[in-house]
This record gives sequence, C-alpha cells and structure tokens, in this order.
Amino acid sequence: MIEQYLVGIDIGSSFTKSSIYSVNGRLLGAVKRDTHPHQPGPGIAEYNPNTILEAVLASMRELVEKTAVSPANIAAICLDGMQSGTLGIDADGNPTTPFTTTLDLRFAPYLNQVLDQYHDLIRSITGSGQPTIAPKIMWIRDAFPDAYRRTAKFATISGYLLAKLGDLAADDIFIDITYLWVSGLSDTQHYTWSDDLCTAMDIPIEKLPRIVNSTDIVGKLSAAMADATGLSAGTPIVAGMADQVAGFIGAGITQPNRMADNAGTYPLVALCSDKFQPDMKNRVAEILPSPIPGYWNPAAYIIGGGLTHHWFKETFAFADQMMAQETGQGNAYAVLDNLAGKLAPGSEKLFFIPHLGGRASPNNTNYRGAWFGFSWTHKREHFYRAILEAIAYDQYLMYQSFQEIFPETNVSEITAYGGGSQSPLWNQIKADVMGVPYVCLARDDVAAVGNAILAGCALGIFDDMTATSELFMQESTRYEPDPVVHQLYRQYAAFYAELLNRTEPAYAELAALPFPNTKD
Repeated sequence: MIEQYLVGIDIGSSFTKSSIYSVNGRLLGAVKRDTHPHQPGPGIAEYNPNTILEAVLASMRELVEKTAVSPANIAAICLDGMQSGTLGIDADGNPTTPFTTTLDLRFAPYLNQVLDQYHDLIRSITGSGQPTIAPKIMWIRDAFPDAYRRTAKFATISGYLLAKLGDLAADDIFIDITYLWVSGLSDTQHYTWSDDLCTAMDIPIEKLPRIVNSTDIVGKLSAAMADATGLSAGTPIVAGMADQVAGFIGAGITQPNRMADNAGTYPLVALCSDKFQPDMKNRVAEILPSPIPGYWNPAAYIIGGGLTHHWFKETFAFADQMMAQETGQGNAYAVLDNLAGKLAPGSEKLFFIPHLGGRASPNNTNYRGAWFGFSWTHKREHFYRAILEAIAYDQYLMYQSFQEIFPETNVSEITAYGGGSQSPLWNQIKADVMGVPYVCLARDDVAAVGNAILAGCALGIFDDMTATSELFMQESTRYEPDPVVHQLYRQYAAFYAELLNRTEPAYAELAALPFPNTKD
C-alpha cells in the first residue's frame, strides 16, 4: 500500500508554517516563514497578500526537499488563515487592496457605526458582535473608491491563497463556513449570506465569495504552482478553515464540555457546544461554526494580547535579555517568569488593562492599555506579572459569560496551547484564576495538525473528525488550581471587571482627543 501524507499550512499573524504529516498524525517536518504586517504608523497594519503567497510557496518547497517525501504521495493540501480580515480581488484574481485584520484600526469608525446601528440584528443572525469584514468593505468603499470599483470579490486570506494555488477564477473564490461569524453579513446558522444584512450595509452579495463546507475539495494544484512548490500538479486542495478553528480541531475541542485556551497572538478561550445560541445579553461570546456538522465553538478573545508580551520585552526588558544571555536562562521571558513567579498573587494590587488594540469581547474600539495602582515599590516583574494576570482575569470574565449562555456546560479541564502555554507560571496563574485544571499539549502544531485531520476527512482517509482529533492529541503537563488562591483571584477579577467599567468613559474621551498637526 502506498504511504499517504497530508500537508497542513497555518497562516498566522506573524508567520506562515507548512507541515507534512503521515496519516497516523506523525509530523515529518515543518518550515516557517515570517509574515509580519507593515506598520508605518499608529493604527496601520497591512499585509501584502503576495508576500504571504511567496512565503507559502517557499516554505512548501523547502518542506518537500527537507522531508524527501515523494510529491506523488501527498494526498491533499489544507490551509487555515487569519480570520478577522479581508482583501479585494479583481476579475483576474489579483489583489486590489492589502490584506488587513483588526490590527489595522482605520476601519474602526465603520465598525462602531455598524455596531451602533445594527448590533442586535448582526449578532442574532451571524452569532457574533465582531462584524470585521463588512465594516472593512465599507471602509475600502469610501477610502479607496478605485480599489473598490475594481474589486470583483472580497476574500479571506486563505481563500485568496488557495485560489492562487488552484488557479481559480474570481467567480470561484470561496469562503468556508468557519469564517462566516466574522463577516457581519451571514445567516450563519444556515450557512448563507443574509439579504437583510447585505442590504442594511449596502454591500452587494455579488462582491462576496461563494460559501463552501470546510471539507469541500475546491480545486487542484495547478501546474505552475506545482513547479513553485515541488508538489505534484493535480494534488487536491481542501477548503480548510479559520486559524482558531483549526486549533480547536487539533487540540481536541470537538465535543461538548471541551474548552480551549489558545495563548497566541490573539489570546482566546472557547467551548464546544451543540447549540447555536448568540450572546445577546453580555455580548461577549462569538459563535464560531465548527467544521463538524451540528457543533459550534462559542469563543471570546483579546485583540493582540499576545503581542503585549513582545512589546513589554522589547520596551522594558533589556536588562532581562542581558541576564538571560549571562545566566543561560534562554530568553528574557524565562527571566521575567522567574522573577514574577516569586511574587505573591495579585502583583501587590497592581492591575493592567490588556486592550492595547481595543477591546473585542465585548467590542469597544476605544479601549487601550493601562496600569493601575502602581507605586514606588513596584518593580519590572510586578508590571510583567500584572500583564499575565490581567489576561487571565479577562478570560475568567469570558468563562463566566459562557456559563451564563450555556448553563449545562460542565468543564472538567481546559486544554492550553499556543506560545504562551510554554510558561509554567502563566499556566498556573490561569488555573488559579479560572479554578479549573489546565492541561498543556506536548505538540505546538495544533492548527497545522488540525488542517491535516480536516484534509484526511475530506478525502475519506479518516472516518470521524472527533475520533481522529482525540487520537492525535498529545498531553503533557497538568496544572491544578489552588483553592485558596482561586478565592483571592475571584476578588481581584471582580475588581478588574469594575475597573474596565469605570474606565470606559475615560477611553471614549481619550478617543475623541485630536492628534497634533505635524508638518513634514
């Protein structure tokens, strides 16, 4: 029997990662390429779609060469991508705009307008109060009318990349069902575009891509792209899914009462449920469609929360980087974790607001970062620990909202993955704040392996996505909550919630302040 392999490609906010798996879930090799956005000024973050495409092609070619897997044995390609953005595509399939996500805040006035006018309608139909794609299209329409006029379809980054790999025409550009929640334009429960929402926002359905299932075969690798990647022409291309959903599949969040914590660039907590129940009261949970029919993933996240660690390190932790080099502790994060771990829970009453790019759950683009309660006794490690605790507090509030919407939920443990899950200190803080054990995964490729699982199901290699996901999971360390510390953190989380409420008017006033006029 010929050995079969599956290619999973993960398009993240800072890198592209291509991986090859055997059908028993064994990783044969992976190649990463940086794909950071261009950020020339405040609130601007643009990705060049073709730069990402070049990174995908280069990583796939290197991967094939590195693993020496015969291209003829590659059964399928599956890709996930950043979910909170869009780009325009012309009639020839070429970009008319950069790809922008919620890291680019220039669309914020349109997002606020849409939410002010249509929030309840959008949330009740799409399942989400994060209508990123619709207001971005409105912003492009007004700010870049020529680009809007030339745009035949607005696409996700994964839709664009897979269309290029398969040489698809503009009319064949697609969006898979796991992205619908963030569109602001879909009848998500029925996997269709909503006439009511498209009419309300004056967005022609003709400019939207066709909707497909995540397991649909959307095309085959073209001859030109086969030459560029080293794979075989005609290799099936699977529609794939949004990056967060790919992580859910790879981490085993595939049946009710499973809960995930993705400690990545956009820190996120999510459940698996068999109910489509929009969060109309608290406006915290976003209902993401699962690629598994009949299942949904209520989720909430922090915009760019994972970037805050990098920002803190680069801005304040030069001494920690030097100490890491001198003592062999690895990196500045390890030094900071060691110092912060010696502090008592609560960072000596120092609080941090982690919404440097605006608040997502619930949505409020006015929020920014802040420390509250510091004095001359607080040191660098206090400020760092306050960041870790703040994200945990925010996720605890999210979890409380989940329990209110889905009272039947009975979470026995939380599966943690992503770069932040490599920090034992942060895992323990989260377990203590949540009051639920944290279980970390041994593998750091959950999105990529999720793509491989989906591809295998699309081709009939795997019969059951849930069973396969369970089989491929690899657990490592478990962190049990301390009941005494949990009770303390509950009080701190309540204060944090009140701090968010009380600073909301101040952030609105801050947003209204003008920037100074500058001259070249």
